[in-house]
Parts: sequence; C-alpha cells; structure tokens
Amino acid sequence: MSANHNDHVLELVTFKLKPGATEDAFASANESLAGWLSRQPGFVSRNLSHNEKEDTYIDVVYWESLAAVEMANQLAMTAEECAPLFSMCDIDTVKMVHAMPVTSVVPV
Repeated sequence: MSANHNDHVLELVTFKLKPGATEDAFASANESLAGWLSRQPGFVSRNLSHNEKEDTYIDVVYWESLAAVEMANQLAMTAEECAPLFSMCDIDTVKMVHAMPVTSVVPV
C-alpha cells in the first residue's frame, strides 16, 4: 500500500458484528468482499482493523475519486460476494464517512 494518499478519497466504515457471527465465517466473508473490492475501478487500498476494547471493526478504504466510491457502493448492495459480510453486520452500528484529503504526512 502506498503511504501517500494525498489525491485519494477516504472511505471510513465502522461496524460491529451481529451476535453469533463466528470468526471463521467472518474471515471467509471478508476474504470474499476483499476480492470483489480489489477488482472495482478506482480502488486504491484497504485496511480492516478490529478495536477489541469496543468490539468494533474499522474499515479504511482509499479510492481514486468520489465517483469510484459511489459506484462501488451502489454495486456492492447487489454483489453476491459482499452479501455474506453485510449480513453479519449489525446495521444499527454501521457508520460510513467519505472525506477528501486535506493534508498527509509521509515518511521521508
């Protein structure tokens, strides 16, 4: 992953899993979604993290443009590769934000 995202749109999604979702099922569903995501036009990079203290997942995705984000989000709603992960998310906890870069610090 490139450390410099000065020209890329940030997509930040936080969510919790529904009760009963297993680690194995989530790992498989995430792998399917990640494969689909990596084939979308304008996709740059993705990092999925887990905040154990709050049991919340933090998904950071960079896109080439806001148009690419919007198209991928629209397609994701009906993509069978995305459905398993989406079905595990507690919809009441999902928060999604898109932001344009203001500044970036890159190691010298």
